Amino acid sequence: MRIIHTLPLFIREDSREEDLHMAGLALSSLQNSKDHNTVLFNQGCLTNEELQDWLLTQGISCVIQGEGVNIGIAAARQACFEFIWEHFPETEYISEIHVDMILPTGWYEPLLRYLAYTGEPMVSPGIVTSSGELQPLKEFIQLPETPEHLMTALQQLSREGTAYGFVHPVVHNAEILRRIGGYDTRFLPGKQGYEDDSLLLGMRYYMGIRSEWRPKCCLESWVYHATMAQRMSLQDKHIDFSINEEGLFHQYGAYGLRELAEIHRDSQGFLQLFHKYTPNRKRGE
Repeated sequence: MRIIHTLPLFIREDSREEDLHMAGLALSSLQNSKDHNTVLFNQGCLTNEELQDWLLTQGISCVIQGEGVNIGIAAARQACFEFIWEHFPETEYISEIHVDMILPTGWYEPLLRYLAYTGEPMVSPGIVTSSGELQPLKEFIQLPETPEHLMTALQQLSREGTAYGFVHPVVHNAEILRRIGGYDTRFLPGKQGYEDDSLLLGMRYYMGIRSEWRPKCCLESWVYHATMAQRMSLQDKHIDFSINEEGLFHQYGAYGLRELAEIHRDSQGFLQLFHKYTPNRKRGE
């Protein structure tokens, strides 16, 4: 297979119908593409049987992993990766998609061409958010009112070139992703927080510090991603972020945090973390 998509599916009990509606839009839009094989990790609140029945009513076919328990973002995505590596080792590319997306037909095609040409480990499309923001360009458009009109608008946004930035969805070179190891959940035991940064840093090291590699968005492809931060509604999320922050430091050290500050140049967050974890003394003292 050329590409397999991965999706940790988290349906909240208190907004079940809303979340299922979003998931239906995302998965149905993906079905319009030639390569729509998807490994879905069920993180709740549906049982696997309920989820399978719902997928059938939507006319959607997916491989279901998980047991309806929220084991966390990194663990769920890693489980999807490992399933693909074991059962479909010839797969060339792996994508990470979200429940709050609308994916135009063939959205991944320019991304596959880009990865094949450049040899880079990953690339994202541009995204349009629920506020009409074009990321990473920081421009705005008026959002169309229907999914059909939105599909048309996304296709009309296509342009040449790339821009530095990291957004989801993202497409990985499967071989490079496997060599890096994906998400090392020994260092990311929290349910959310810093998993993307851990992976980005692994890829920067794979490419070599001399290359000064940073993630890019291919502006030939555009996807709608509401960026609703679905899991930010969970209780104790600050605990998970704190746990994974410490894990990120244990995995890559203070110098790794400094490299992340180079990757995310528009944010001071990782520079602050670098100073937080750096001993306040000069060399030789």
